[in-house]
Amino acid sequence: MKNLARKNGKKDLVVGNISADLIMSNAGKGLENITSEDITIPRLAVIQSNSPQRKKKDEKYIEGAEEGDIFNTVTGEIYKEPLTVIPCAYRKSYVEWIPREKGGGFVQAYDMRPSDTTTDPATRKSSLKNGNQLVDTAEHYIIIRKDDDTYESAVLTMTSSNLTVSRKWNTLLKMKKINVKGQTIDPPSFMYEFTLSTVEATNDRGTWQKYKIEEIGQLDKKHLFVAAGTLSKSVDTGKVKASEHATDVTNEDSETDF
Repeated sequence: MKNLARKNGKKDLVVGNISADLIMSNAGKGLENITSEDITIPRLAVIQSNSPQRKKKDEKYIEGAEEGDIFNTVTGEIYKEPLTVIPCAYRKSYVEWIPREKGGGFVQAYDMRPSDTTTDPATRKSSLKNGNQLVDTAEHYIIIRKDDDTYESAVLTMTSSNLTVSRKWNTLLKMKKINVKGQTIDPPSFMYEFTLSTVEATNDRGTWQKYKIEEIGQLDKKHLFVAAGTLSKSVDTGKVKASEHATDVTNEDSETDF
């Protein structure tokens, strides 16, 4: 447990009998050779009514998790309040899943839709010749802006009904124009920040929670703009990758069965 010792009117971090000065003199040690290529960016997901994160006997249980909460699939952190996010990069992929009745699970992701894909016009589900399901997946690489203007990176994964949310977000960003030094240009996506929350959705198959994106305005902090630009470049050049697709979160609506 962390202990705070007060010194000269300020709080200095002390862990056990390890002084703040000793911690400072070793800042970053052991991490020198870790680059962006050696880490993955956590994904965000939404707690649904029957998600394992809400079941106390399930090993994936997260204390305090409630329907509609957004959470980090790597750390398990729950975000109770709407998040302020900065869009940095976007990727579209086609993810192959084993159907739930056959055990479920992630297989692989494709940059292009496989040629043997067929789509059922009644259910709108796509599948491959091997019987596995293929899901159109939008990945938004974002920075989460915290109240103290620190930040963390994450991937916002959208499928099924959330693809409509993704398309609207992308359309809004593509329509943006700004005037810089007398020239009208397309601003970078990370020129703007948005509120990310969830809302309830319903169809004839059931009720679930989906994402809601609302614009806040232009970003006003240089360090966040620079960090977002760095993340954008890293995604474009393939130097960073998202964590594995979560297989322990109930699908976002009742249209998918993996």
